Amino acid sequence: MNMAMRNKFVQQYANNYVETAVTEASPHKLVEMLYDGAVKNLTLTKVFIEQRNYEKKSEVSNKALAILNTLKAGVEFDKGGEVAVNLYALYDYCYRRTLEASAKNDSSIVEEVLEHIKELREAWMQMPEGIKRASKDQLETLSV
Repeated sequence: MNMAMRNKFVQQYANNYVETAVTEASPHKLVEMLYDGAVKNLTLTKVFIEQRNYEKKSEVSNKALAILNTLKAGVEFDKGGEVAVNLYALYDYCYRRTLEASAKNDSSIVEEVLEHIKELREAWMQMPEGIKRASKDQLETLSV
């Protein structure tokens, strides 16, 4: 098997693995995966800024921005009240600061955003185990 064919198989396996993980994940796990992806891509953004590899920086910062947009879109204002409003505002702030960091190639701004996302992830992970494993339907019955 040549290298191109091998790489194609590896990529297909990775794509299937991610798709399966997302399909089978609880709502809590999906948000956890988004936080993990944001941390990973923001960390890489910082590294690529410091290495002056602006092409790769743009690629990973765009992924971080997409994740932040997904987190913003997932905020449920009708169920979350003031907490939801504050969370949305923080996601929006992180999004705008990430844009600024990318435009200015400023790794200190990326570090600031990383700290916010890491704190949110840590708080998210403090949720009770029963909530972490609950399906969307189970969570709906809890909030009624």
